[in-house]
Amino acid sequence: MKKIFILLIVVFGSKAVWAQGGGNFVISYPISFPMGDLKDHIGATSFRGISLEFNKRAKPNLDIGLEASWHVFYERVSEKPYVNETATITGTQYRYTNAVPLLAAAKWLKTTSNAKTTPYFGLGIGTTYVERATDFGLYRLTNDAWQFCLRPELGVQVKAGYGASFMLGVKYYANFAGGDLDAQSYLSINIGFVFSGD
Repeated sequence: MKKIFILLIVVFGSKAVWAQGGGNFVISYPISFPMGDLKDHIGATSFRGISLEFNKRAKPNLDIGLEASWHVFYERVSEKPYVNETATITGTQYRYTNAVPLLAAAKWLKTTSNAKTTPYFGLGIGTTYVERATDFGLYRLTNDAWQFCLRPELGVQVKAGYGASFMLGVKYYANFAGGDLDAQSYLSINIGFVFSGD
């Protein structure tokens, strides 16, 4: 409960500061689908995570800002071989991948005849910290890496009232191979709210 209270203070405090001068704060819940090498390791959809964005209005139809997210992938795998370098281990495994993208982003908003609805598309660039862990009983194997990330997105915002909008968006986190890990890419559907001074 204390963590939720602190989070709410940070969210509304950031909104008040950032909204001055045409900025906005976005908080959203991501549902993430693993792809490529990540899907080979964990095939299950992720329902754990959070995404935060701070944006400033650079031009009437252009926002620039920062994104920080946390996506948690998990799957229990029974009696499947796990290969780590030259060792192969078979048994029940608990597989985890934590992905934390830190991105600079730009978002282009399209003007429509409906003043309440604003479609947008965007592009983010930066890095993702990826930590992969596999548990076998008392043992844990871990790998981590910082990977270069490109993140296109497409979505829509719908005004819900003064200073707040509902948002629905799709983001693709294209993480490139780096460190001891192959590319850990995934698709994310984000549902959340945009708080602004508009």
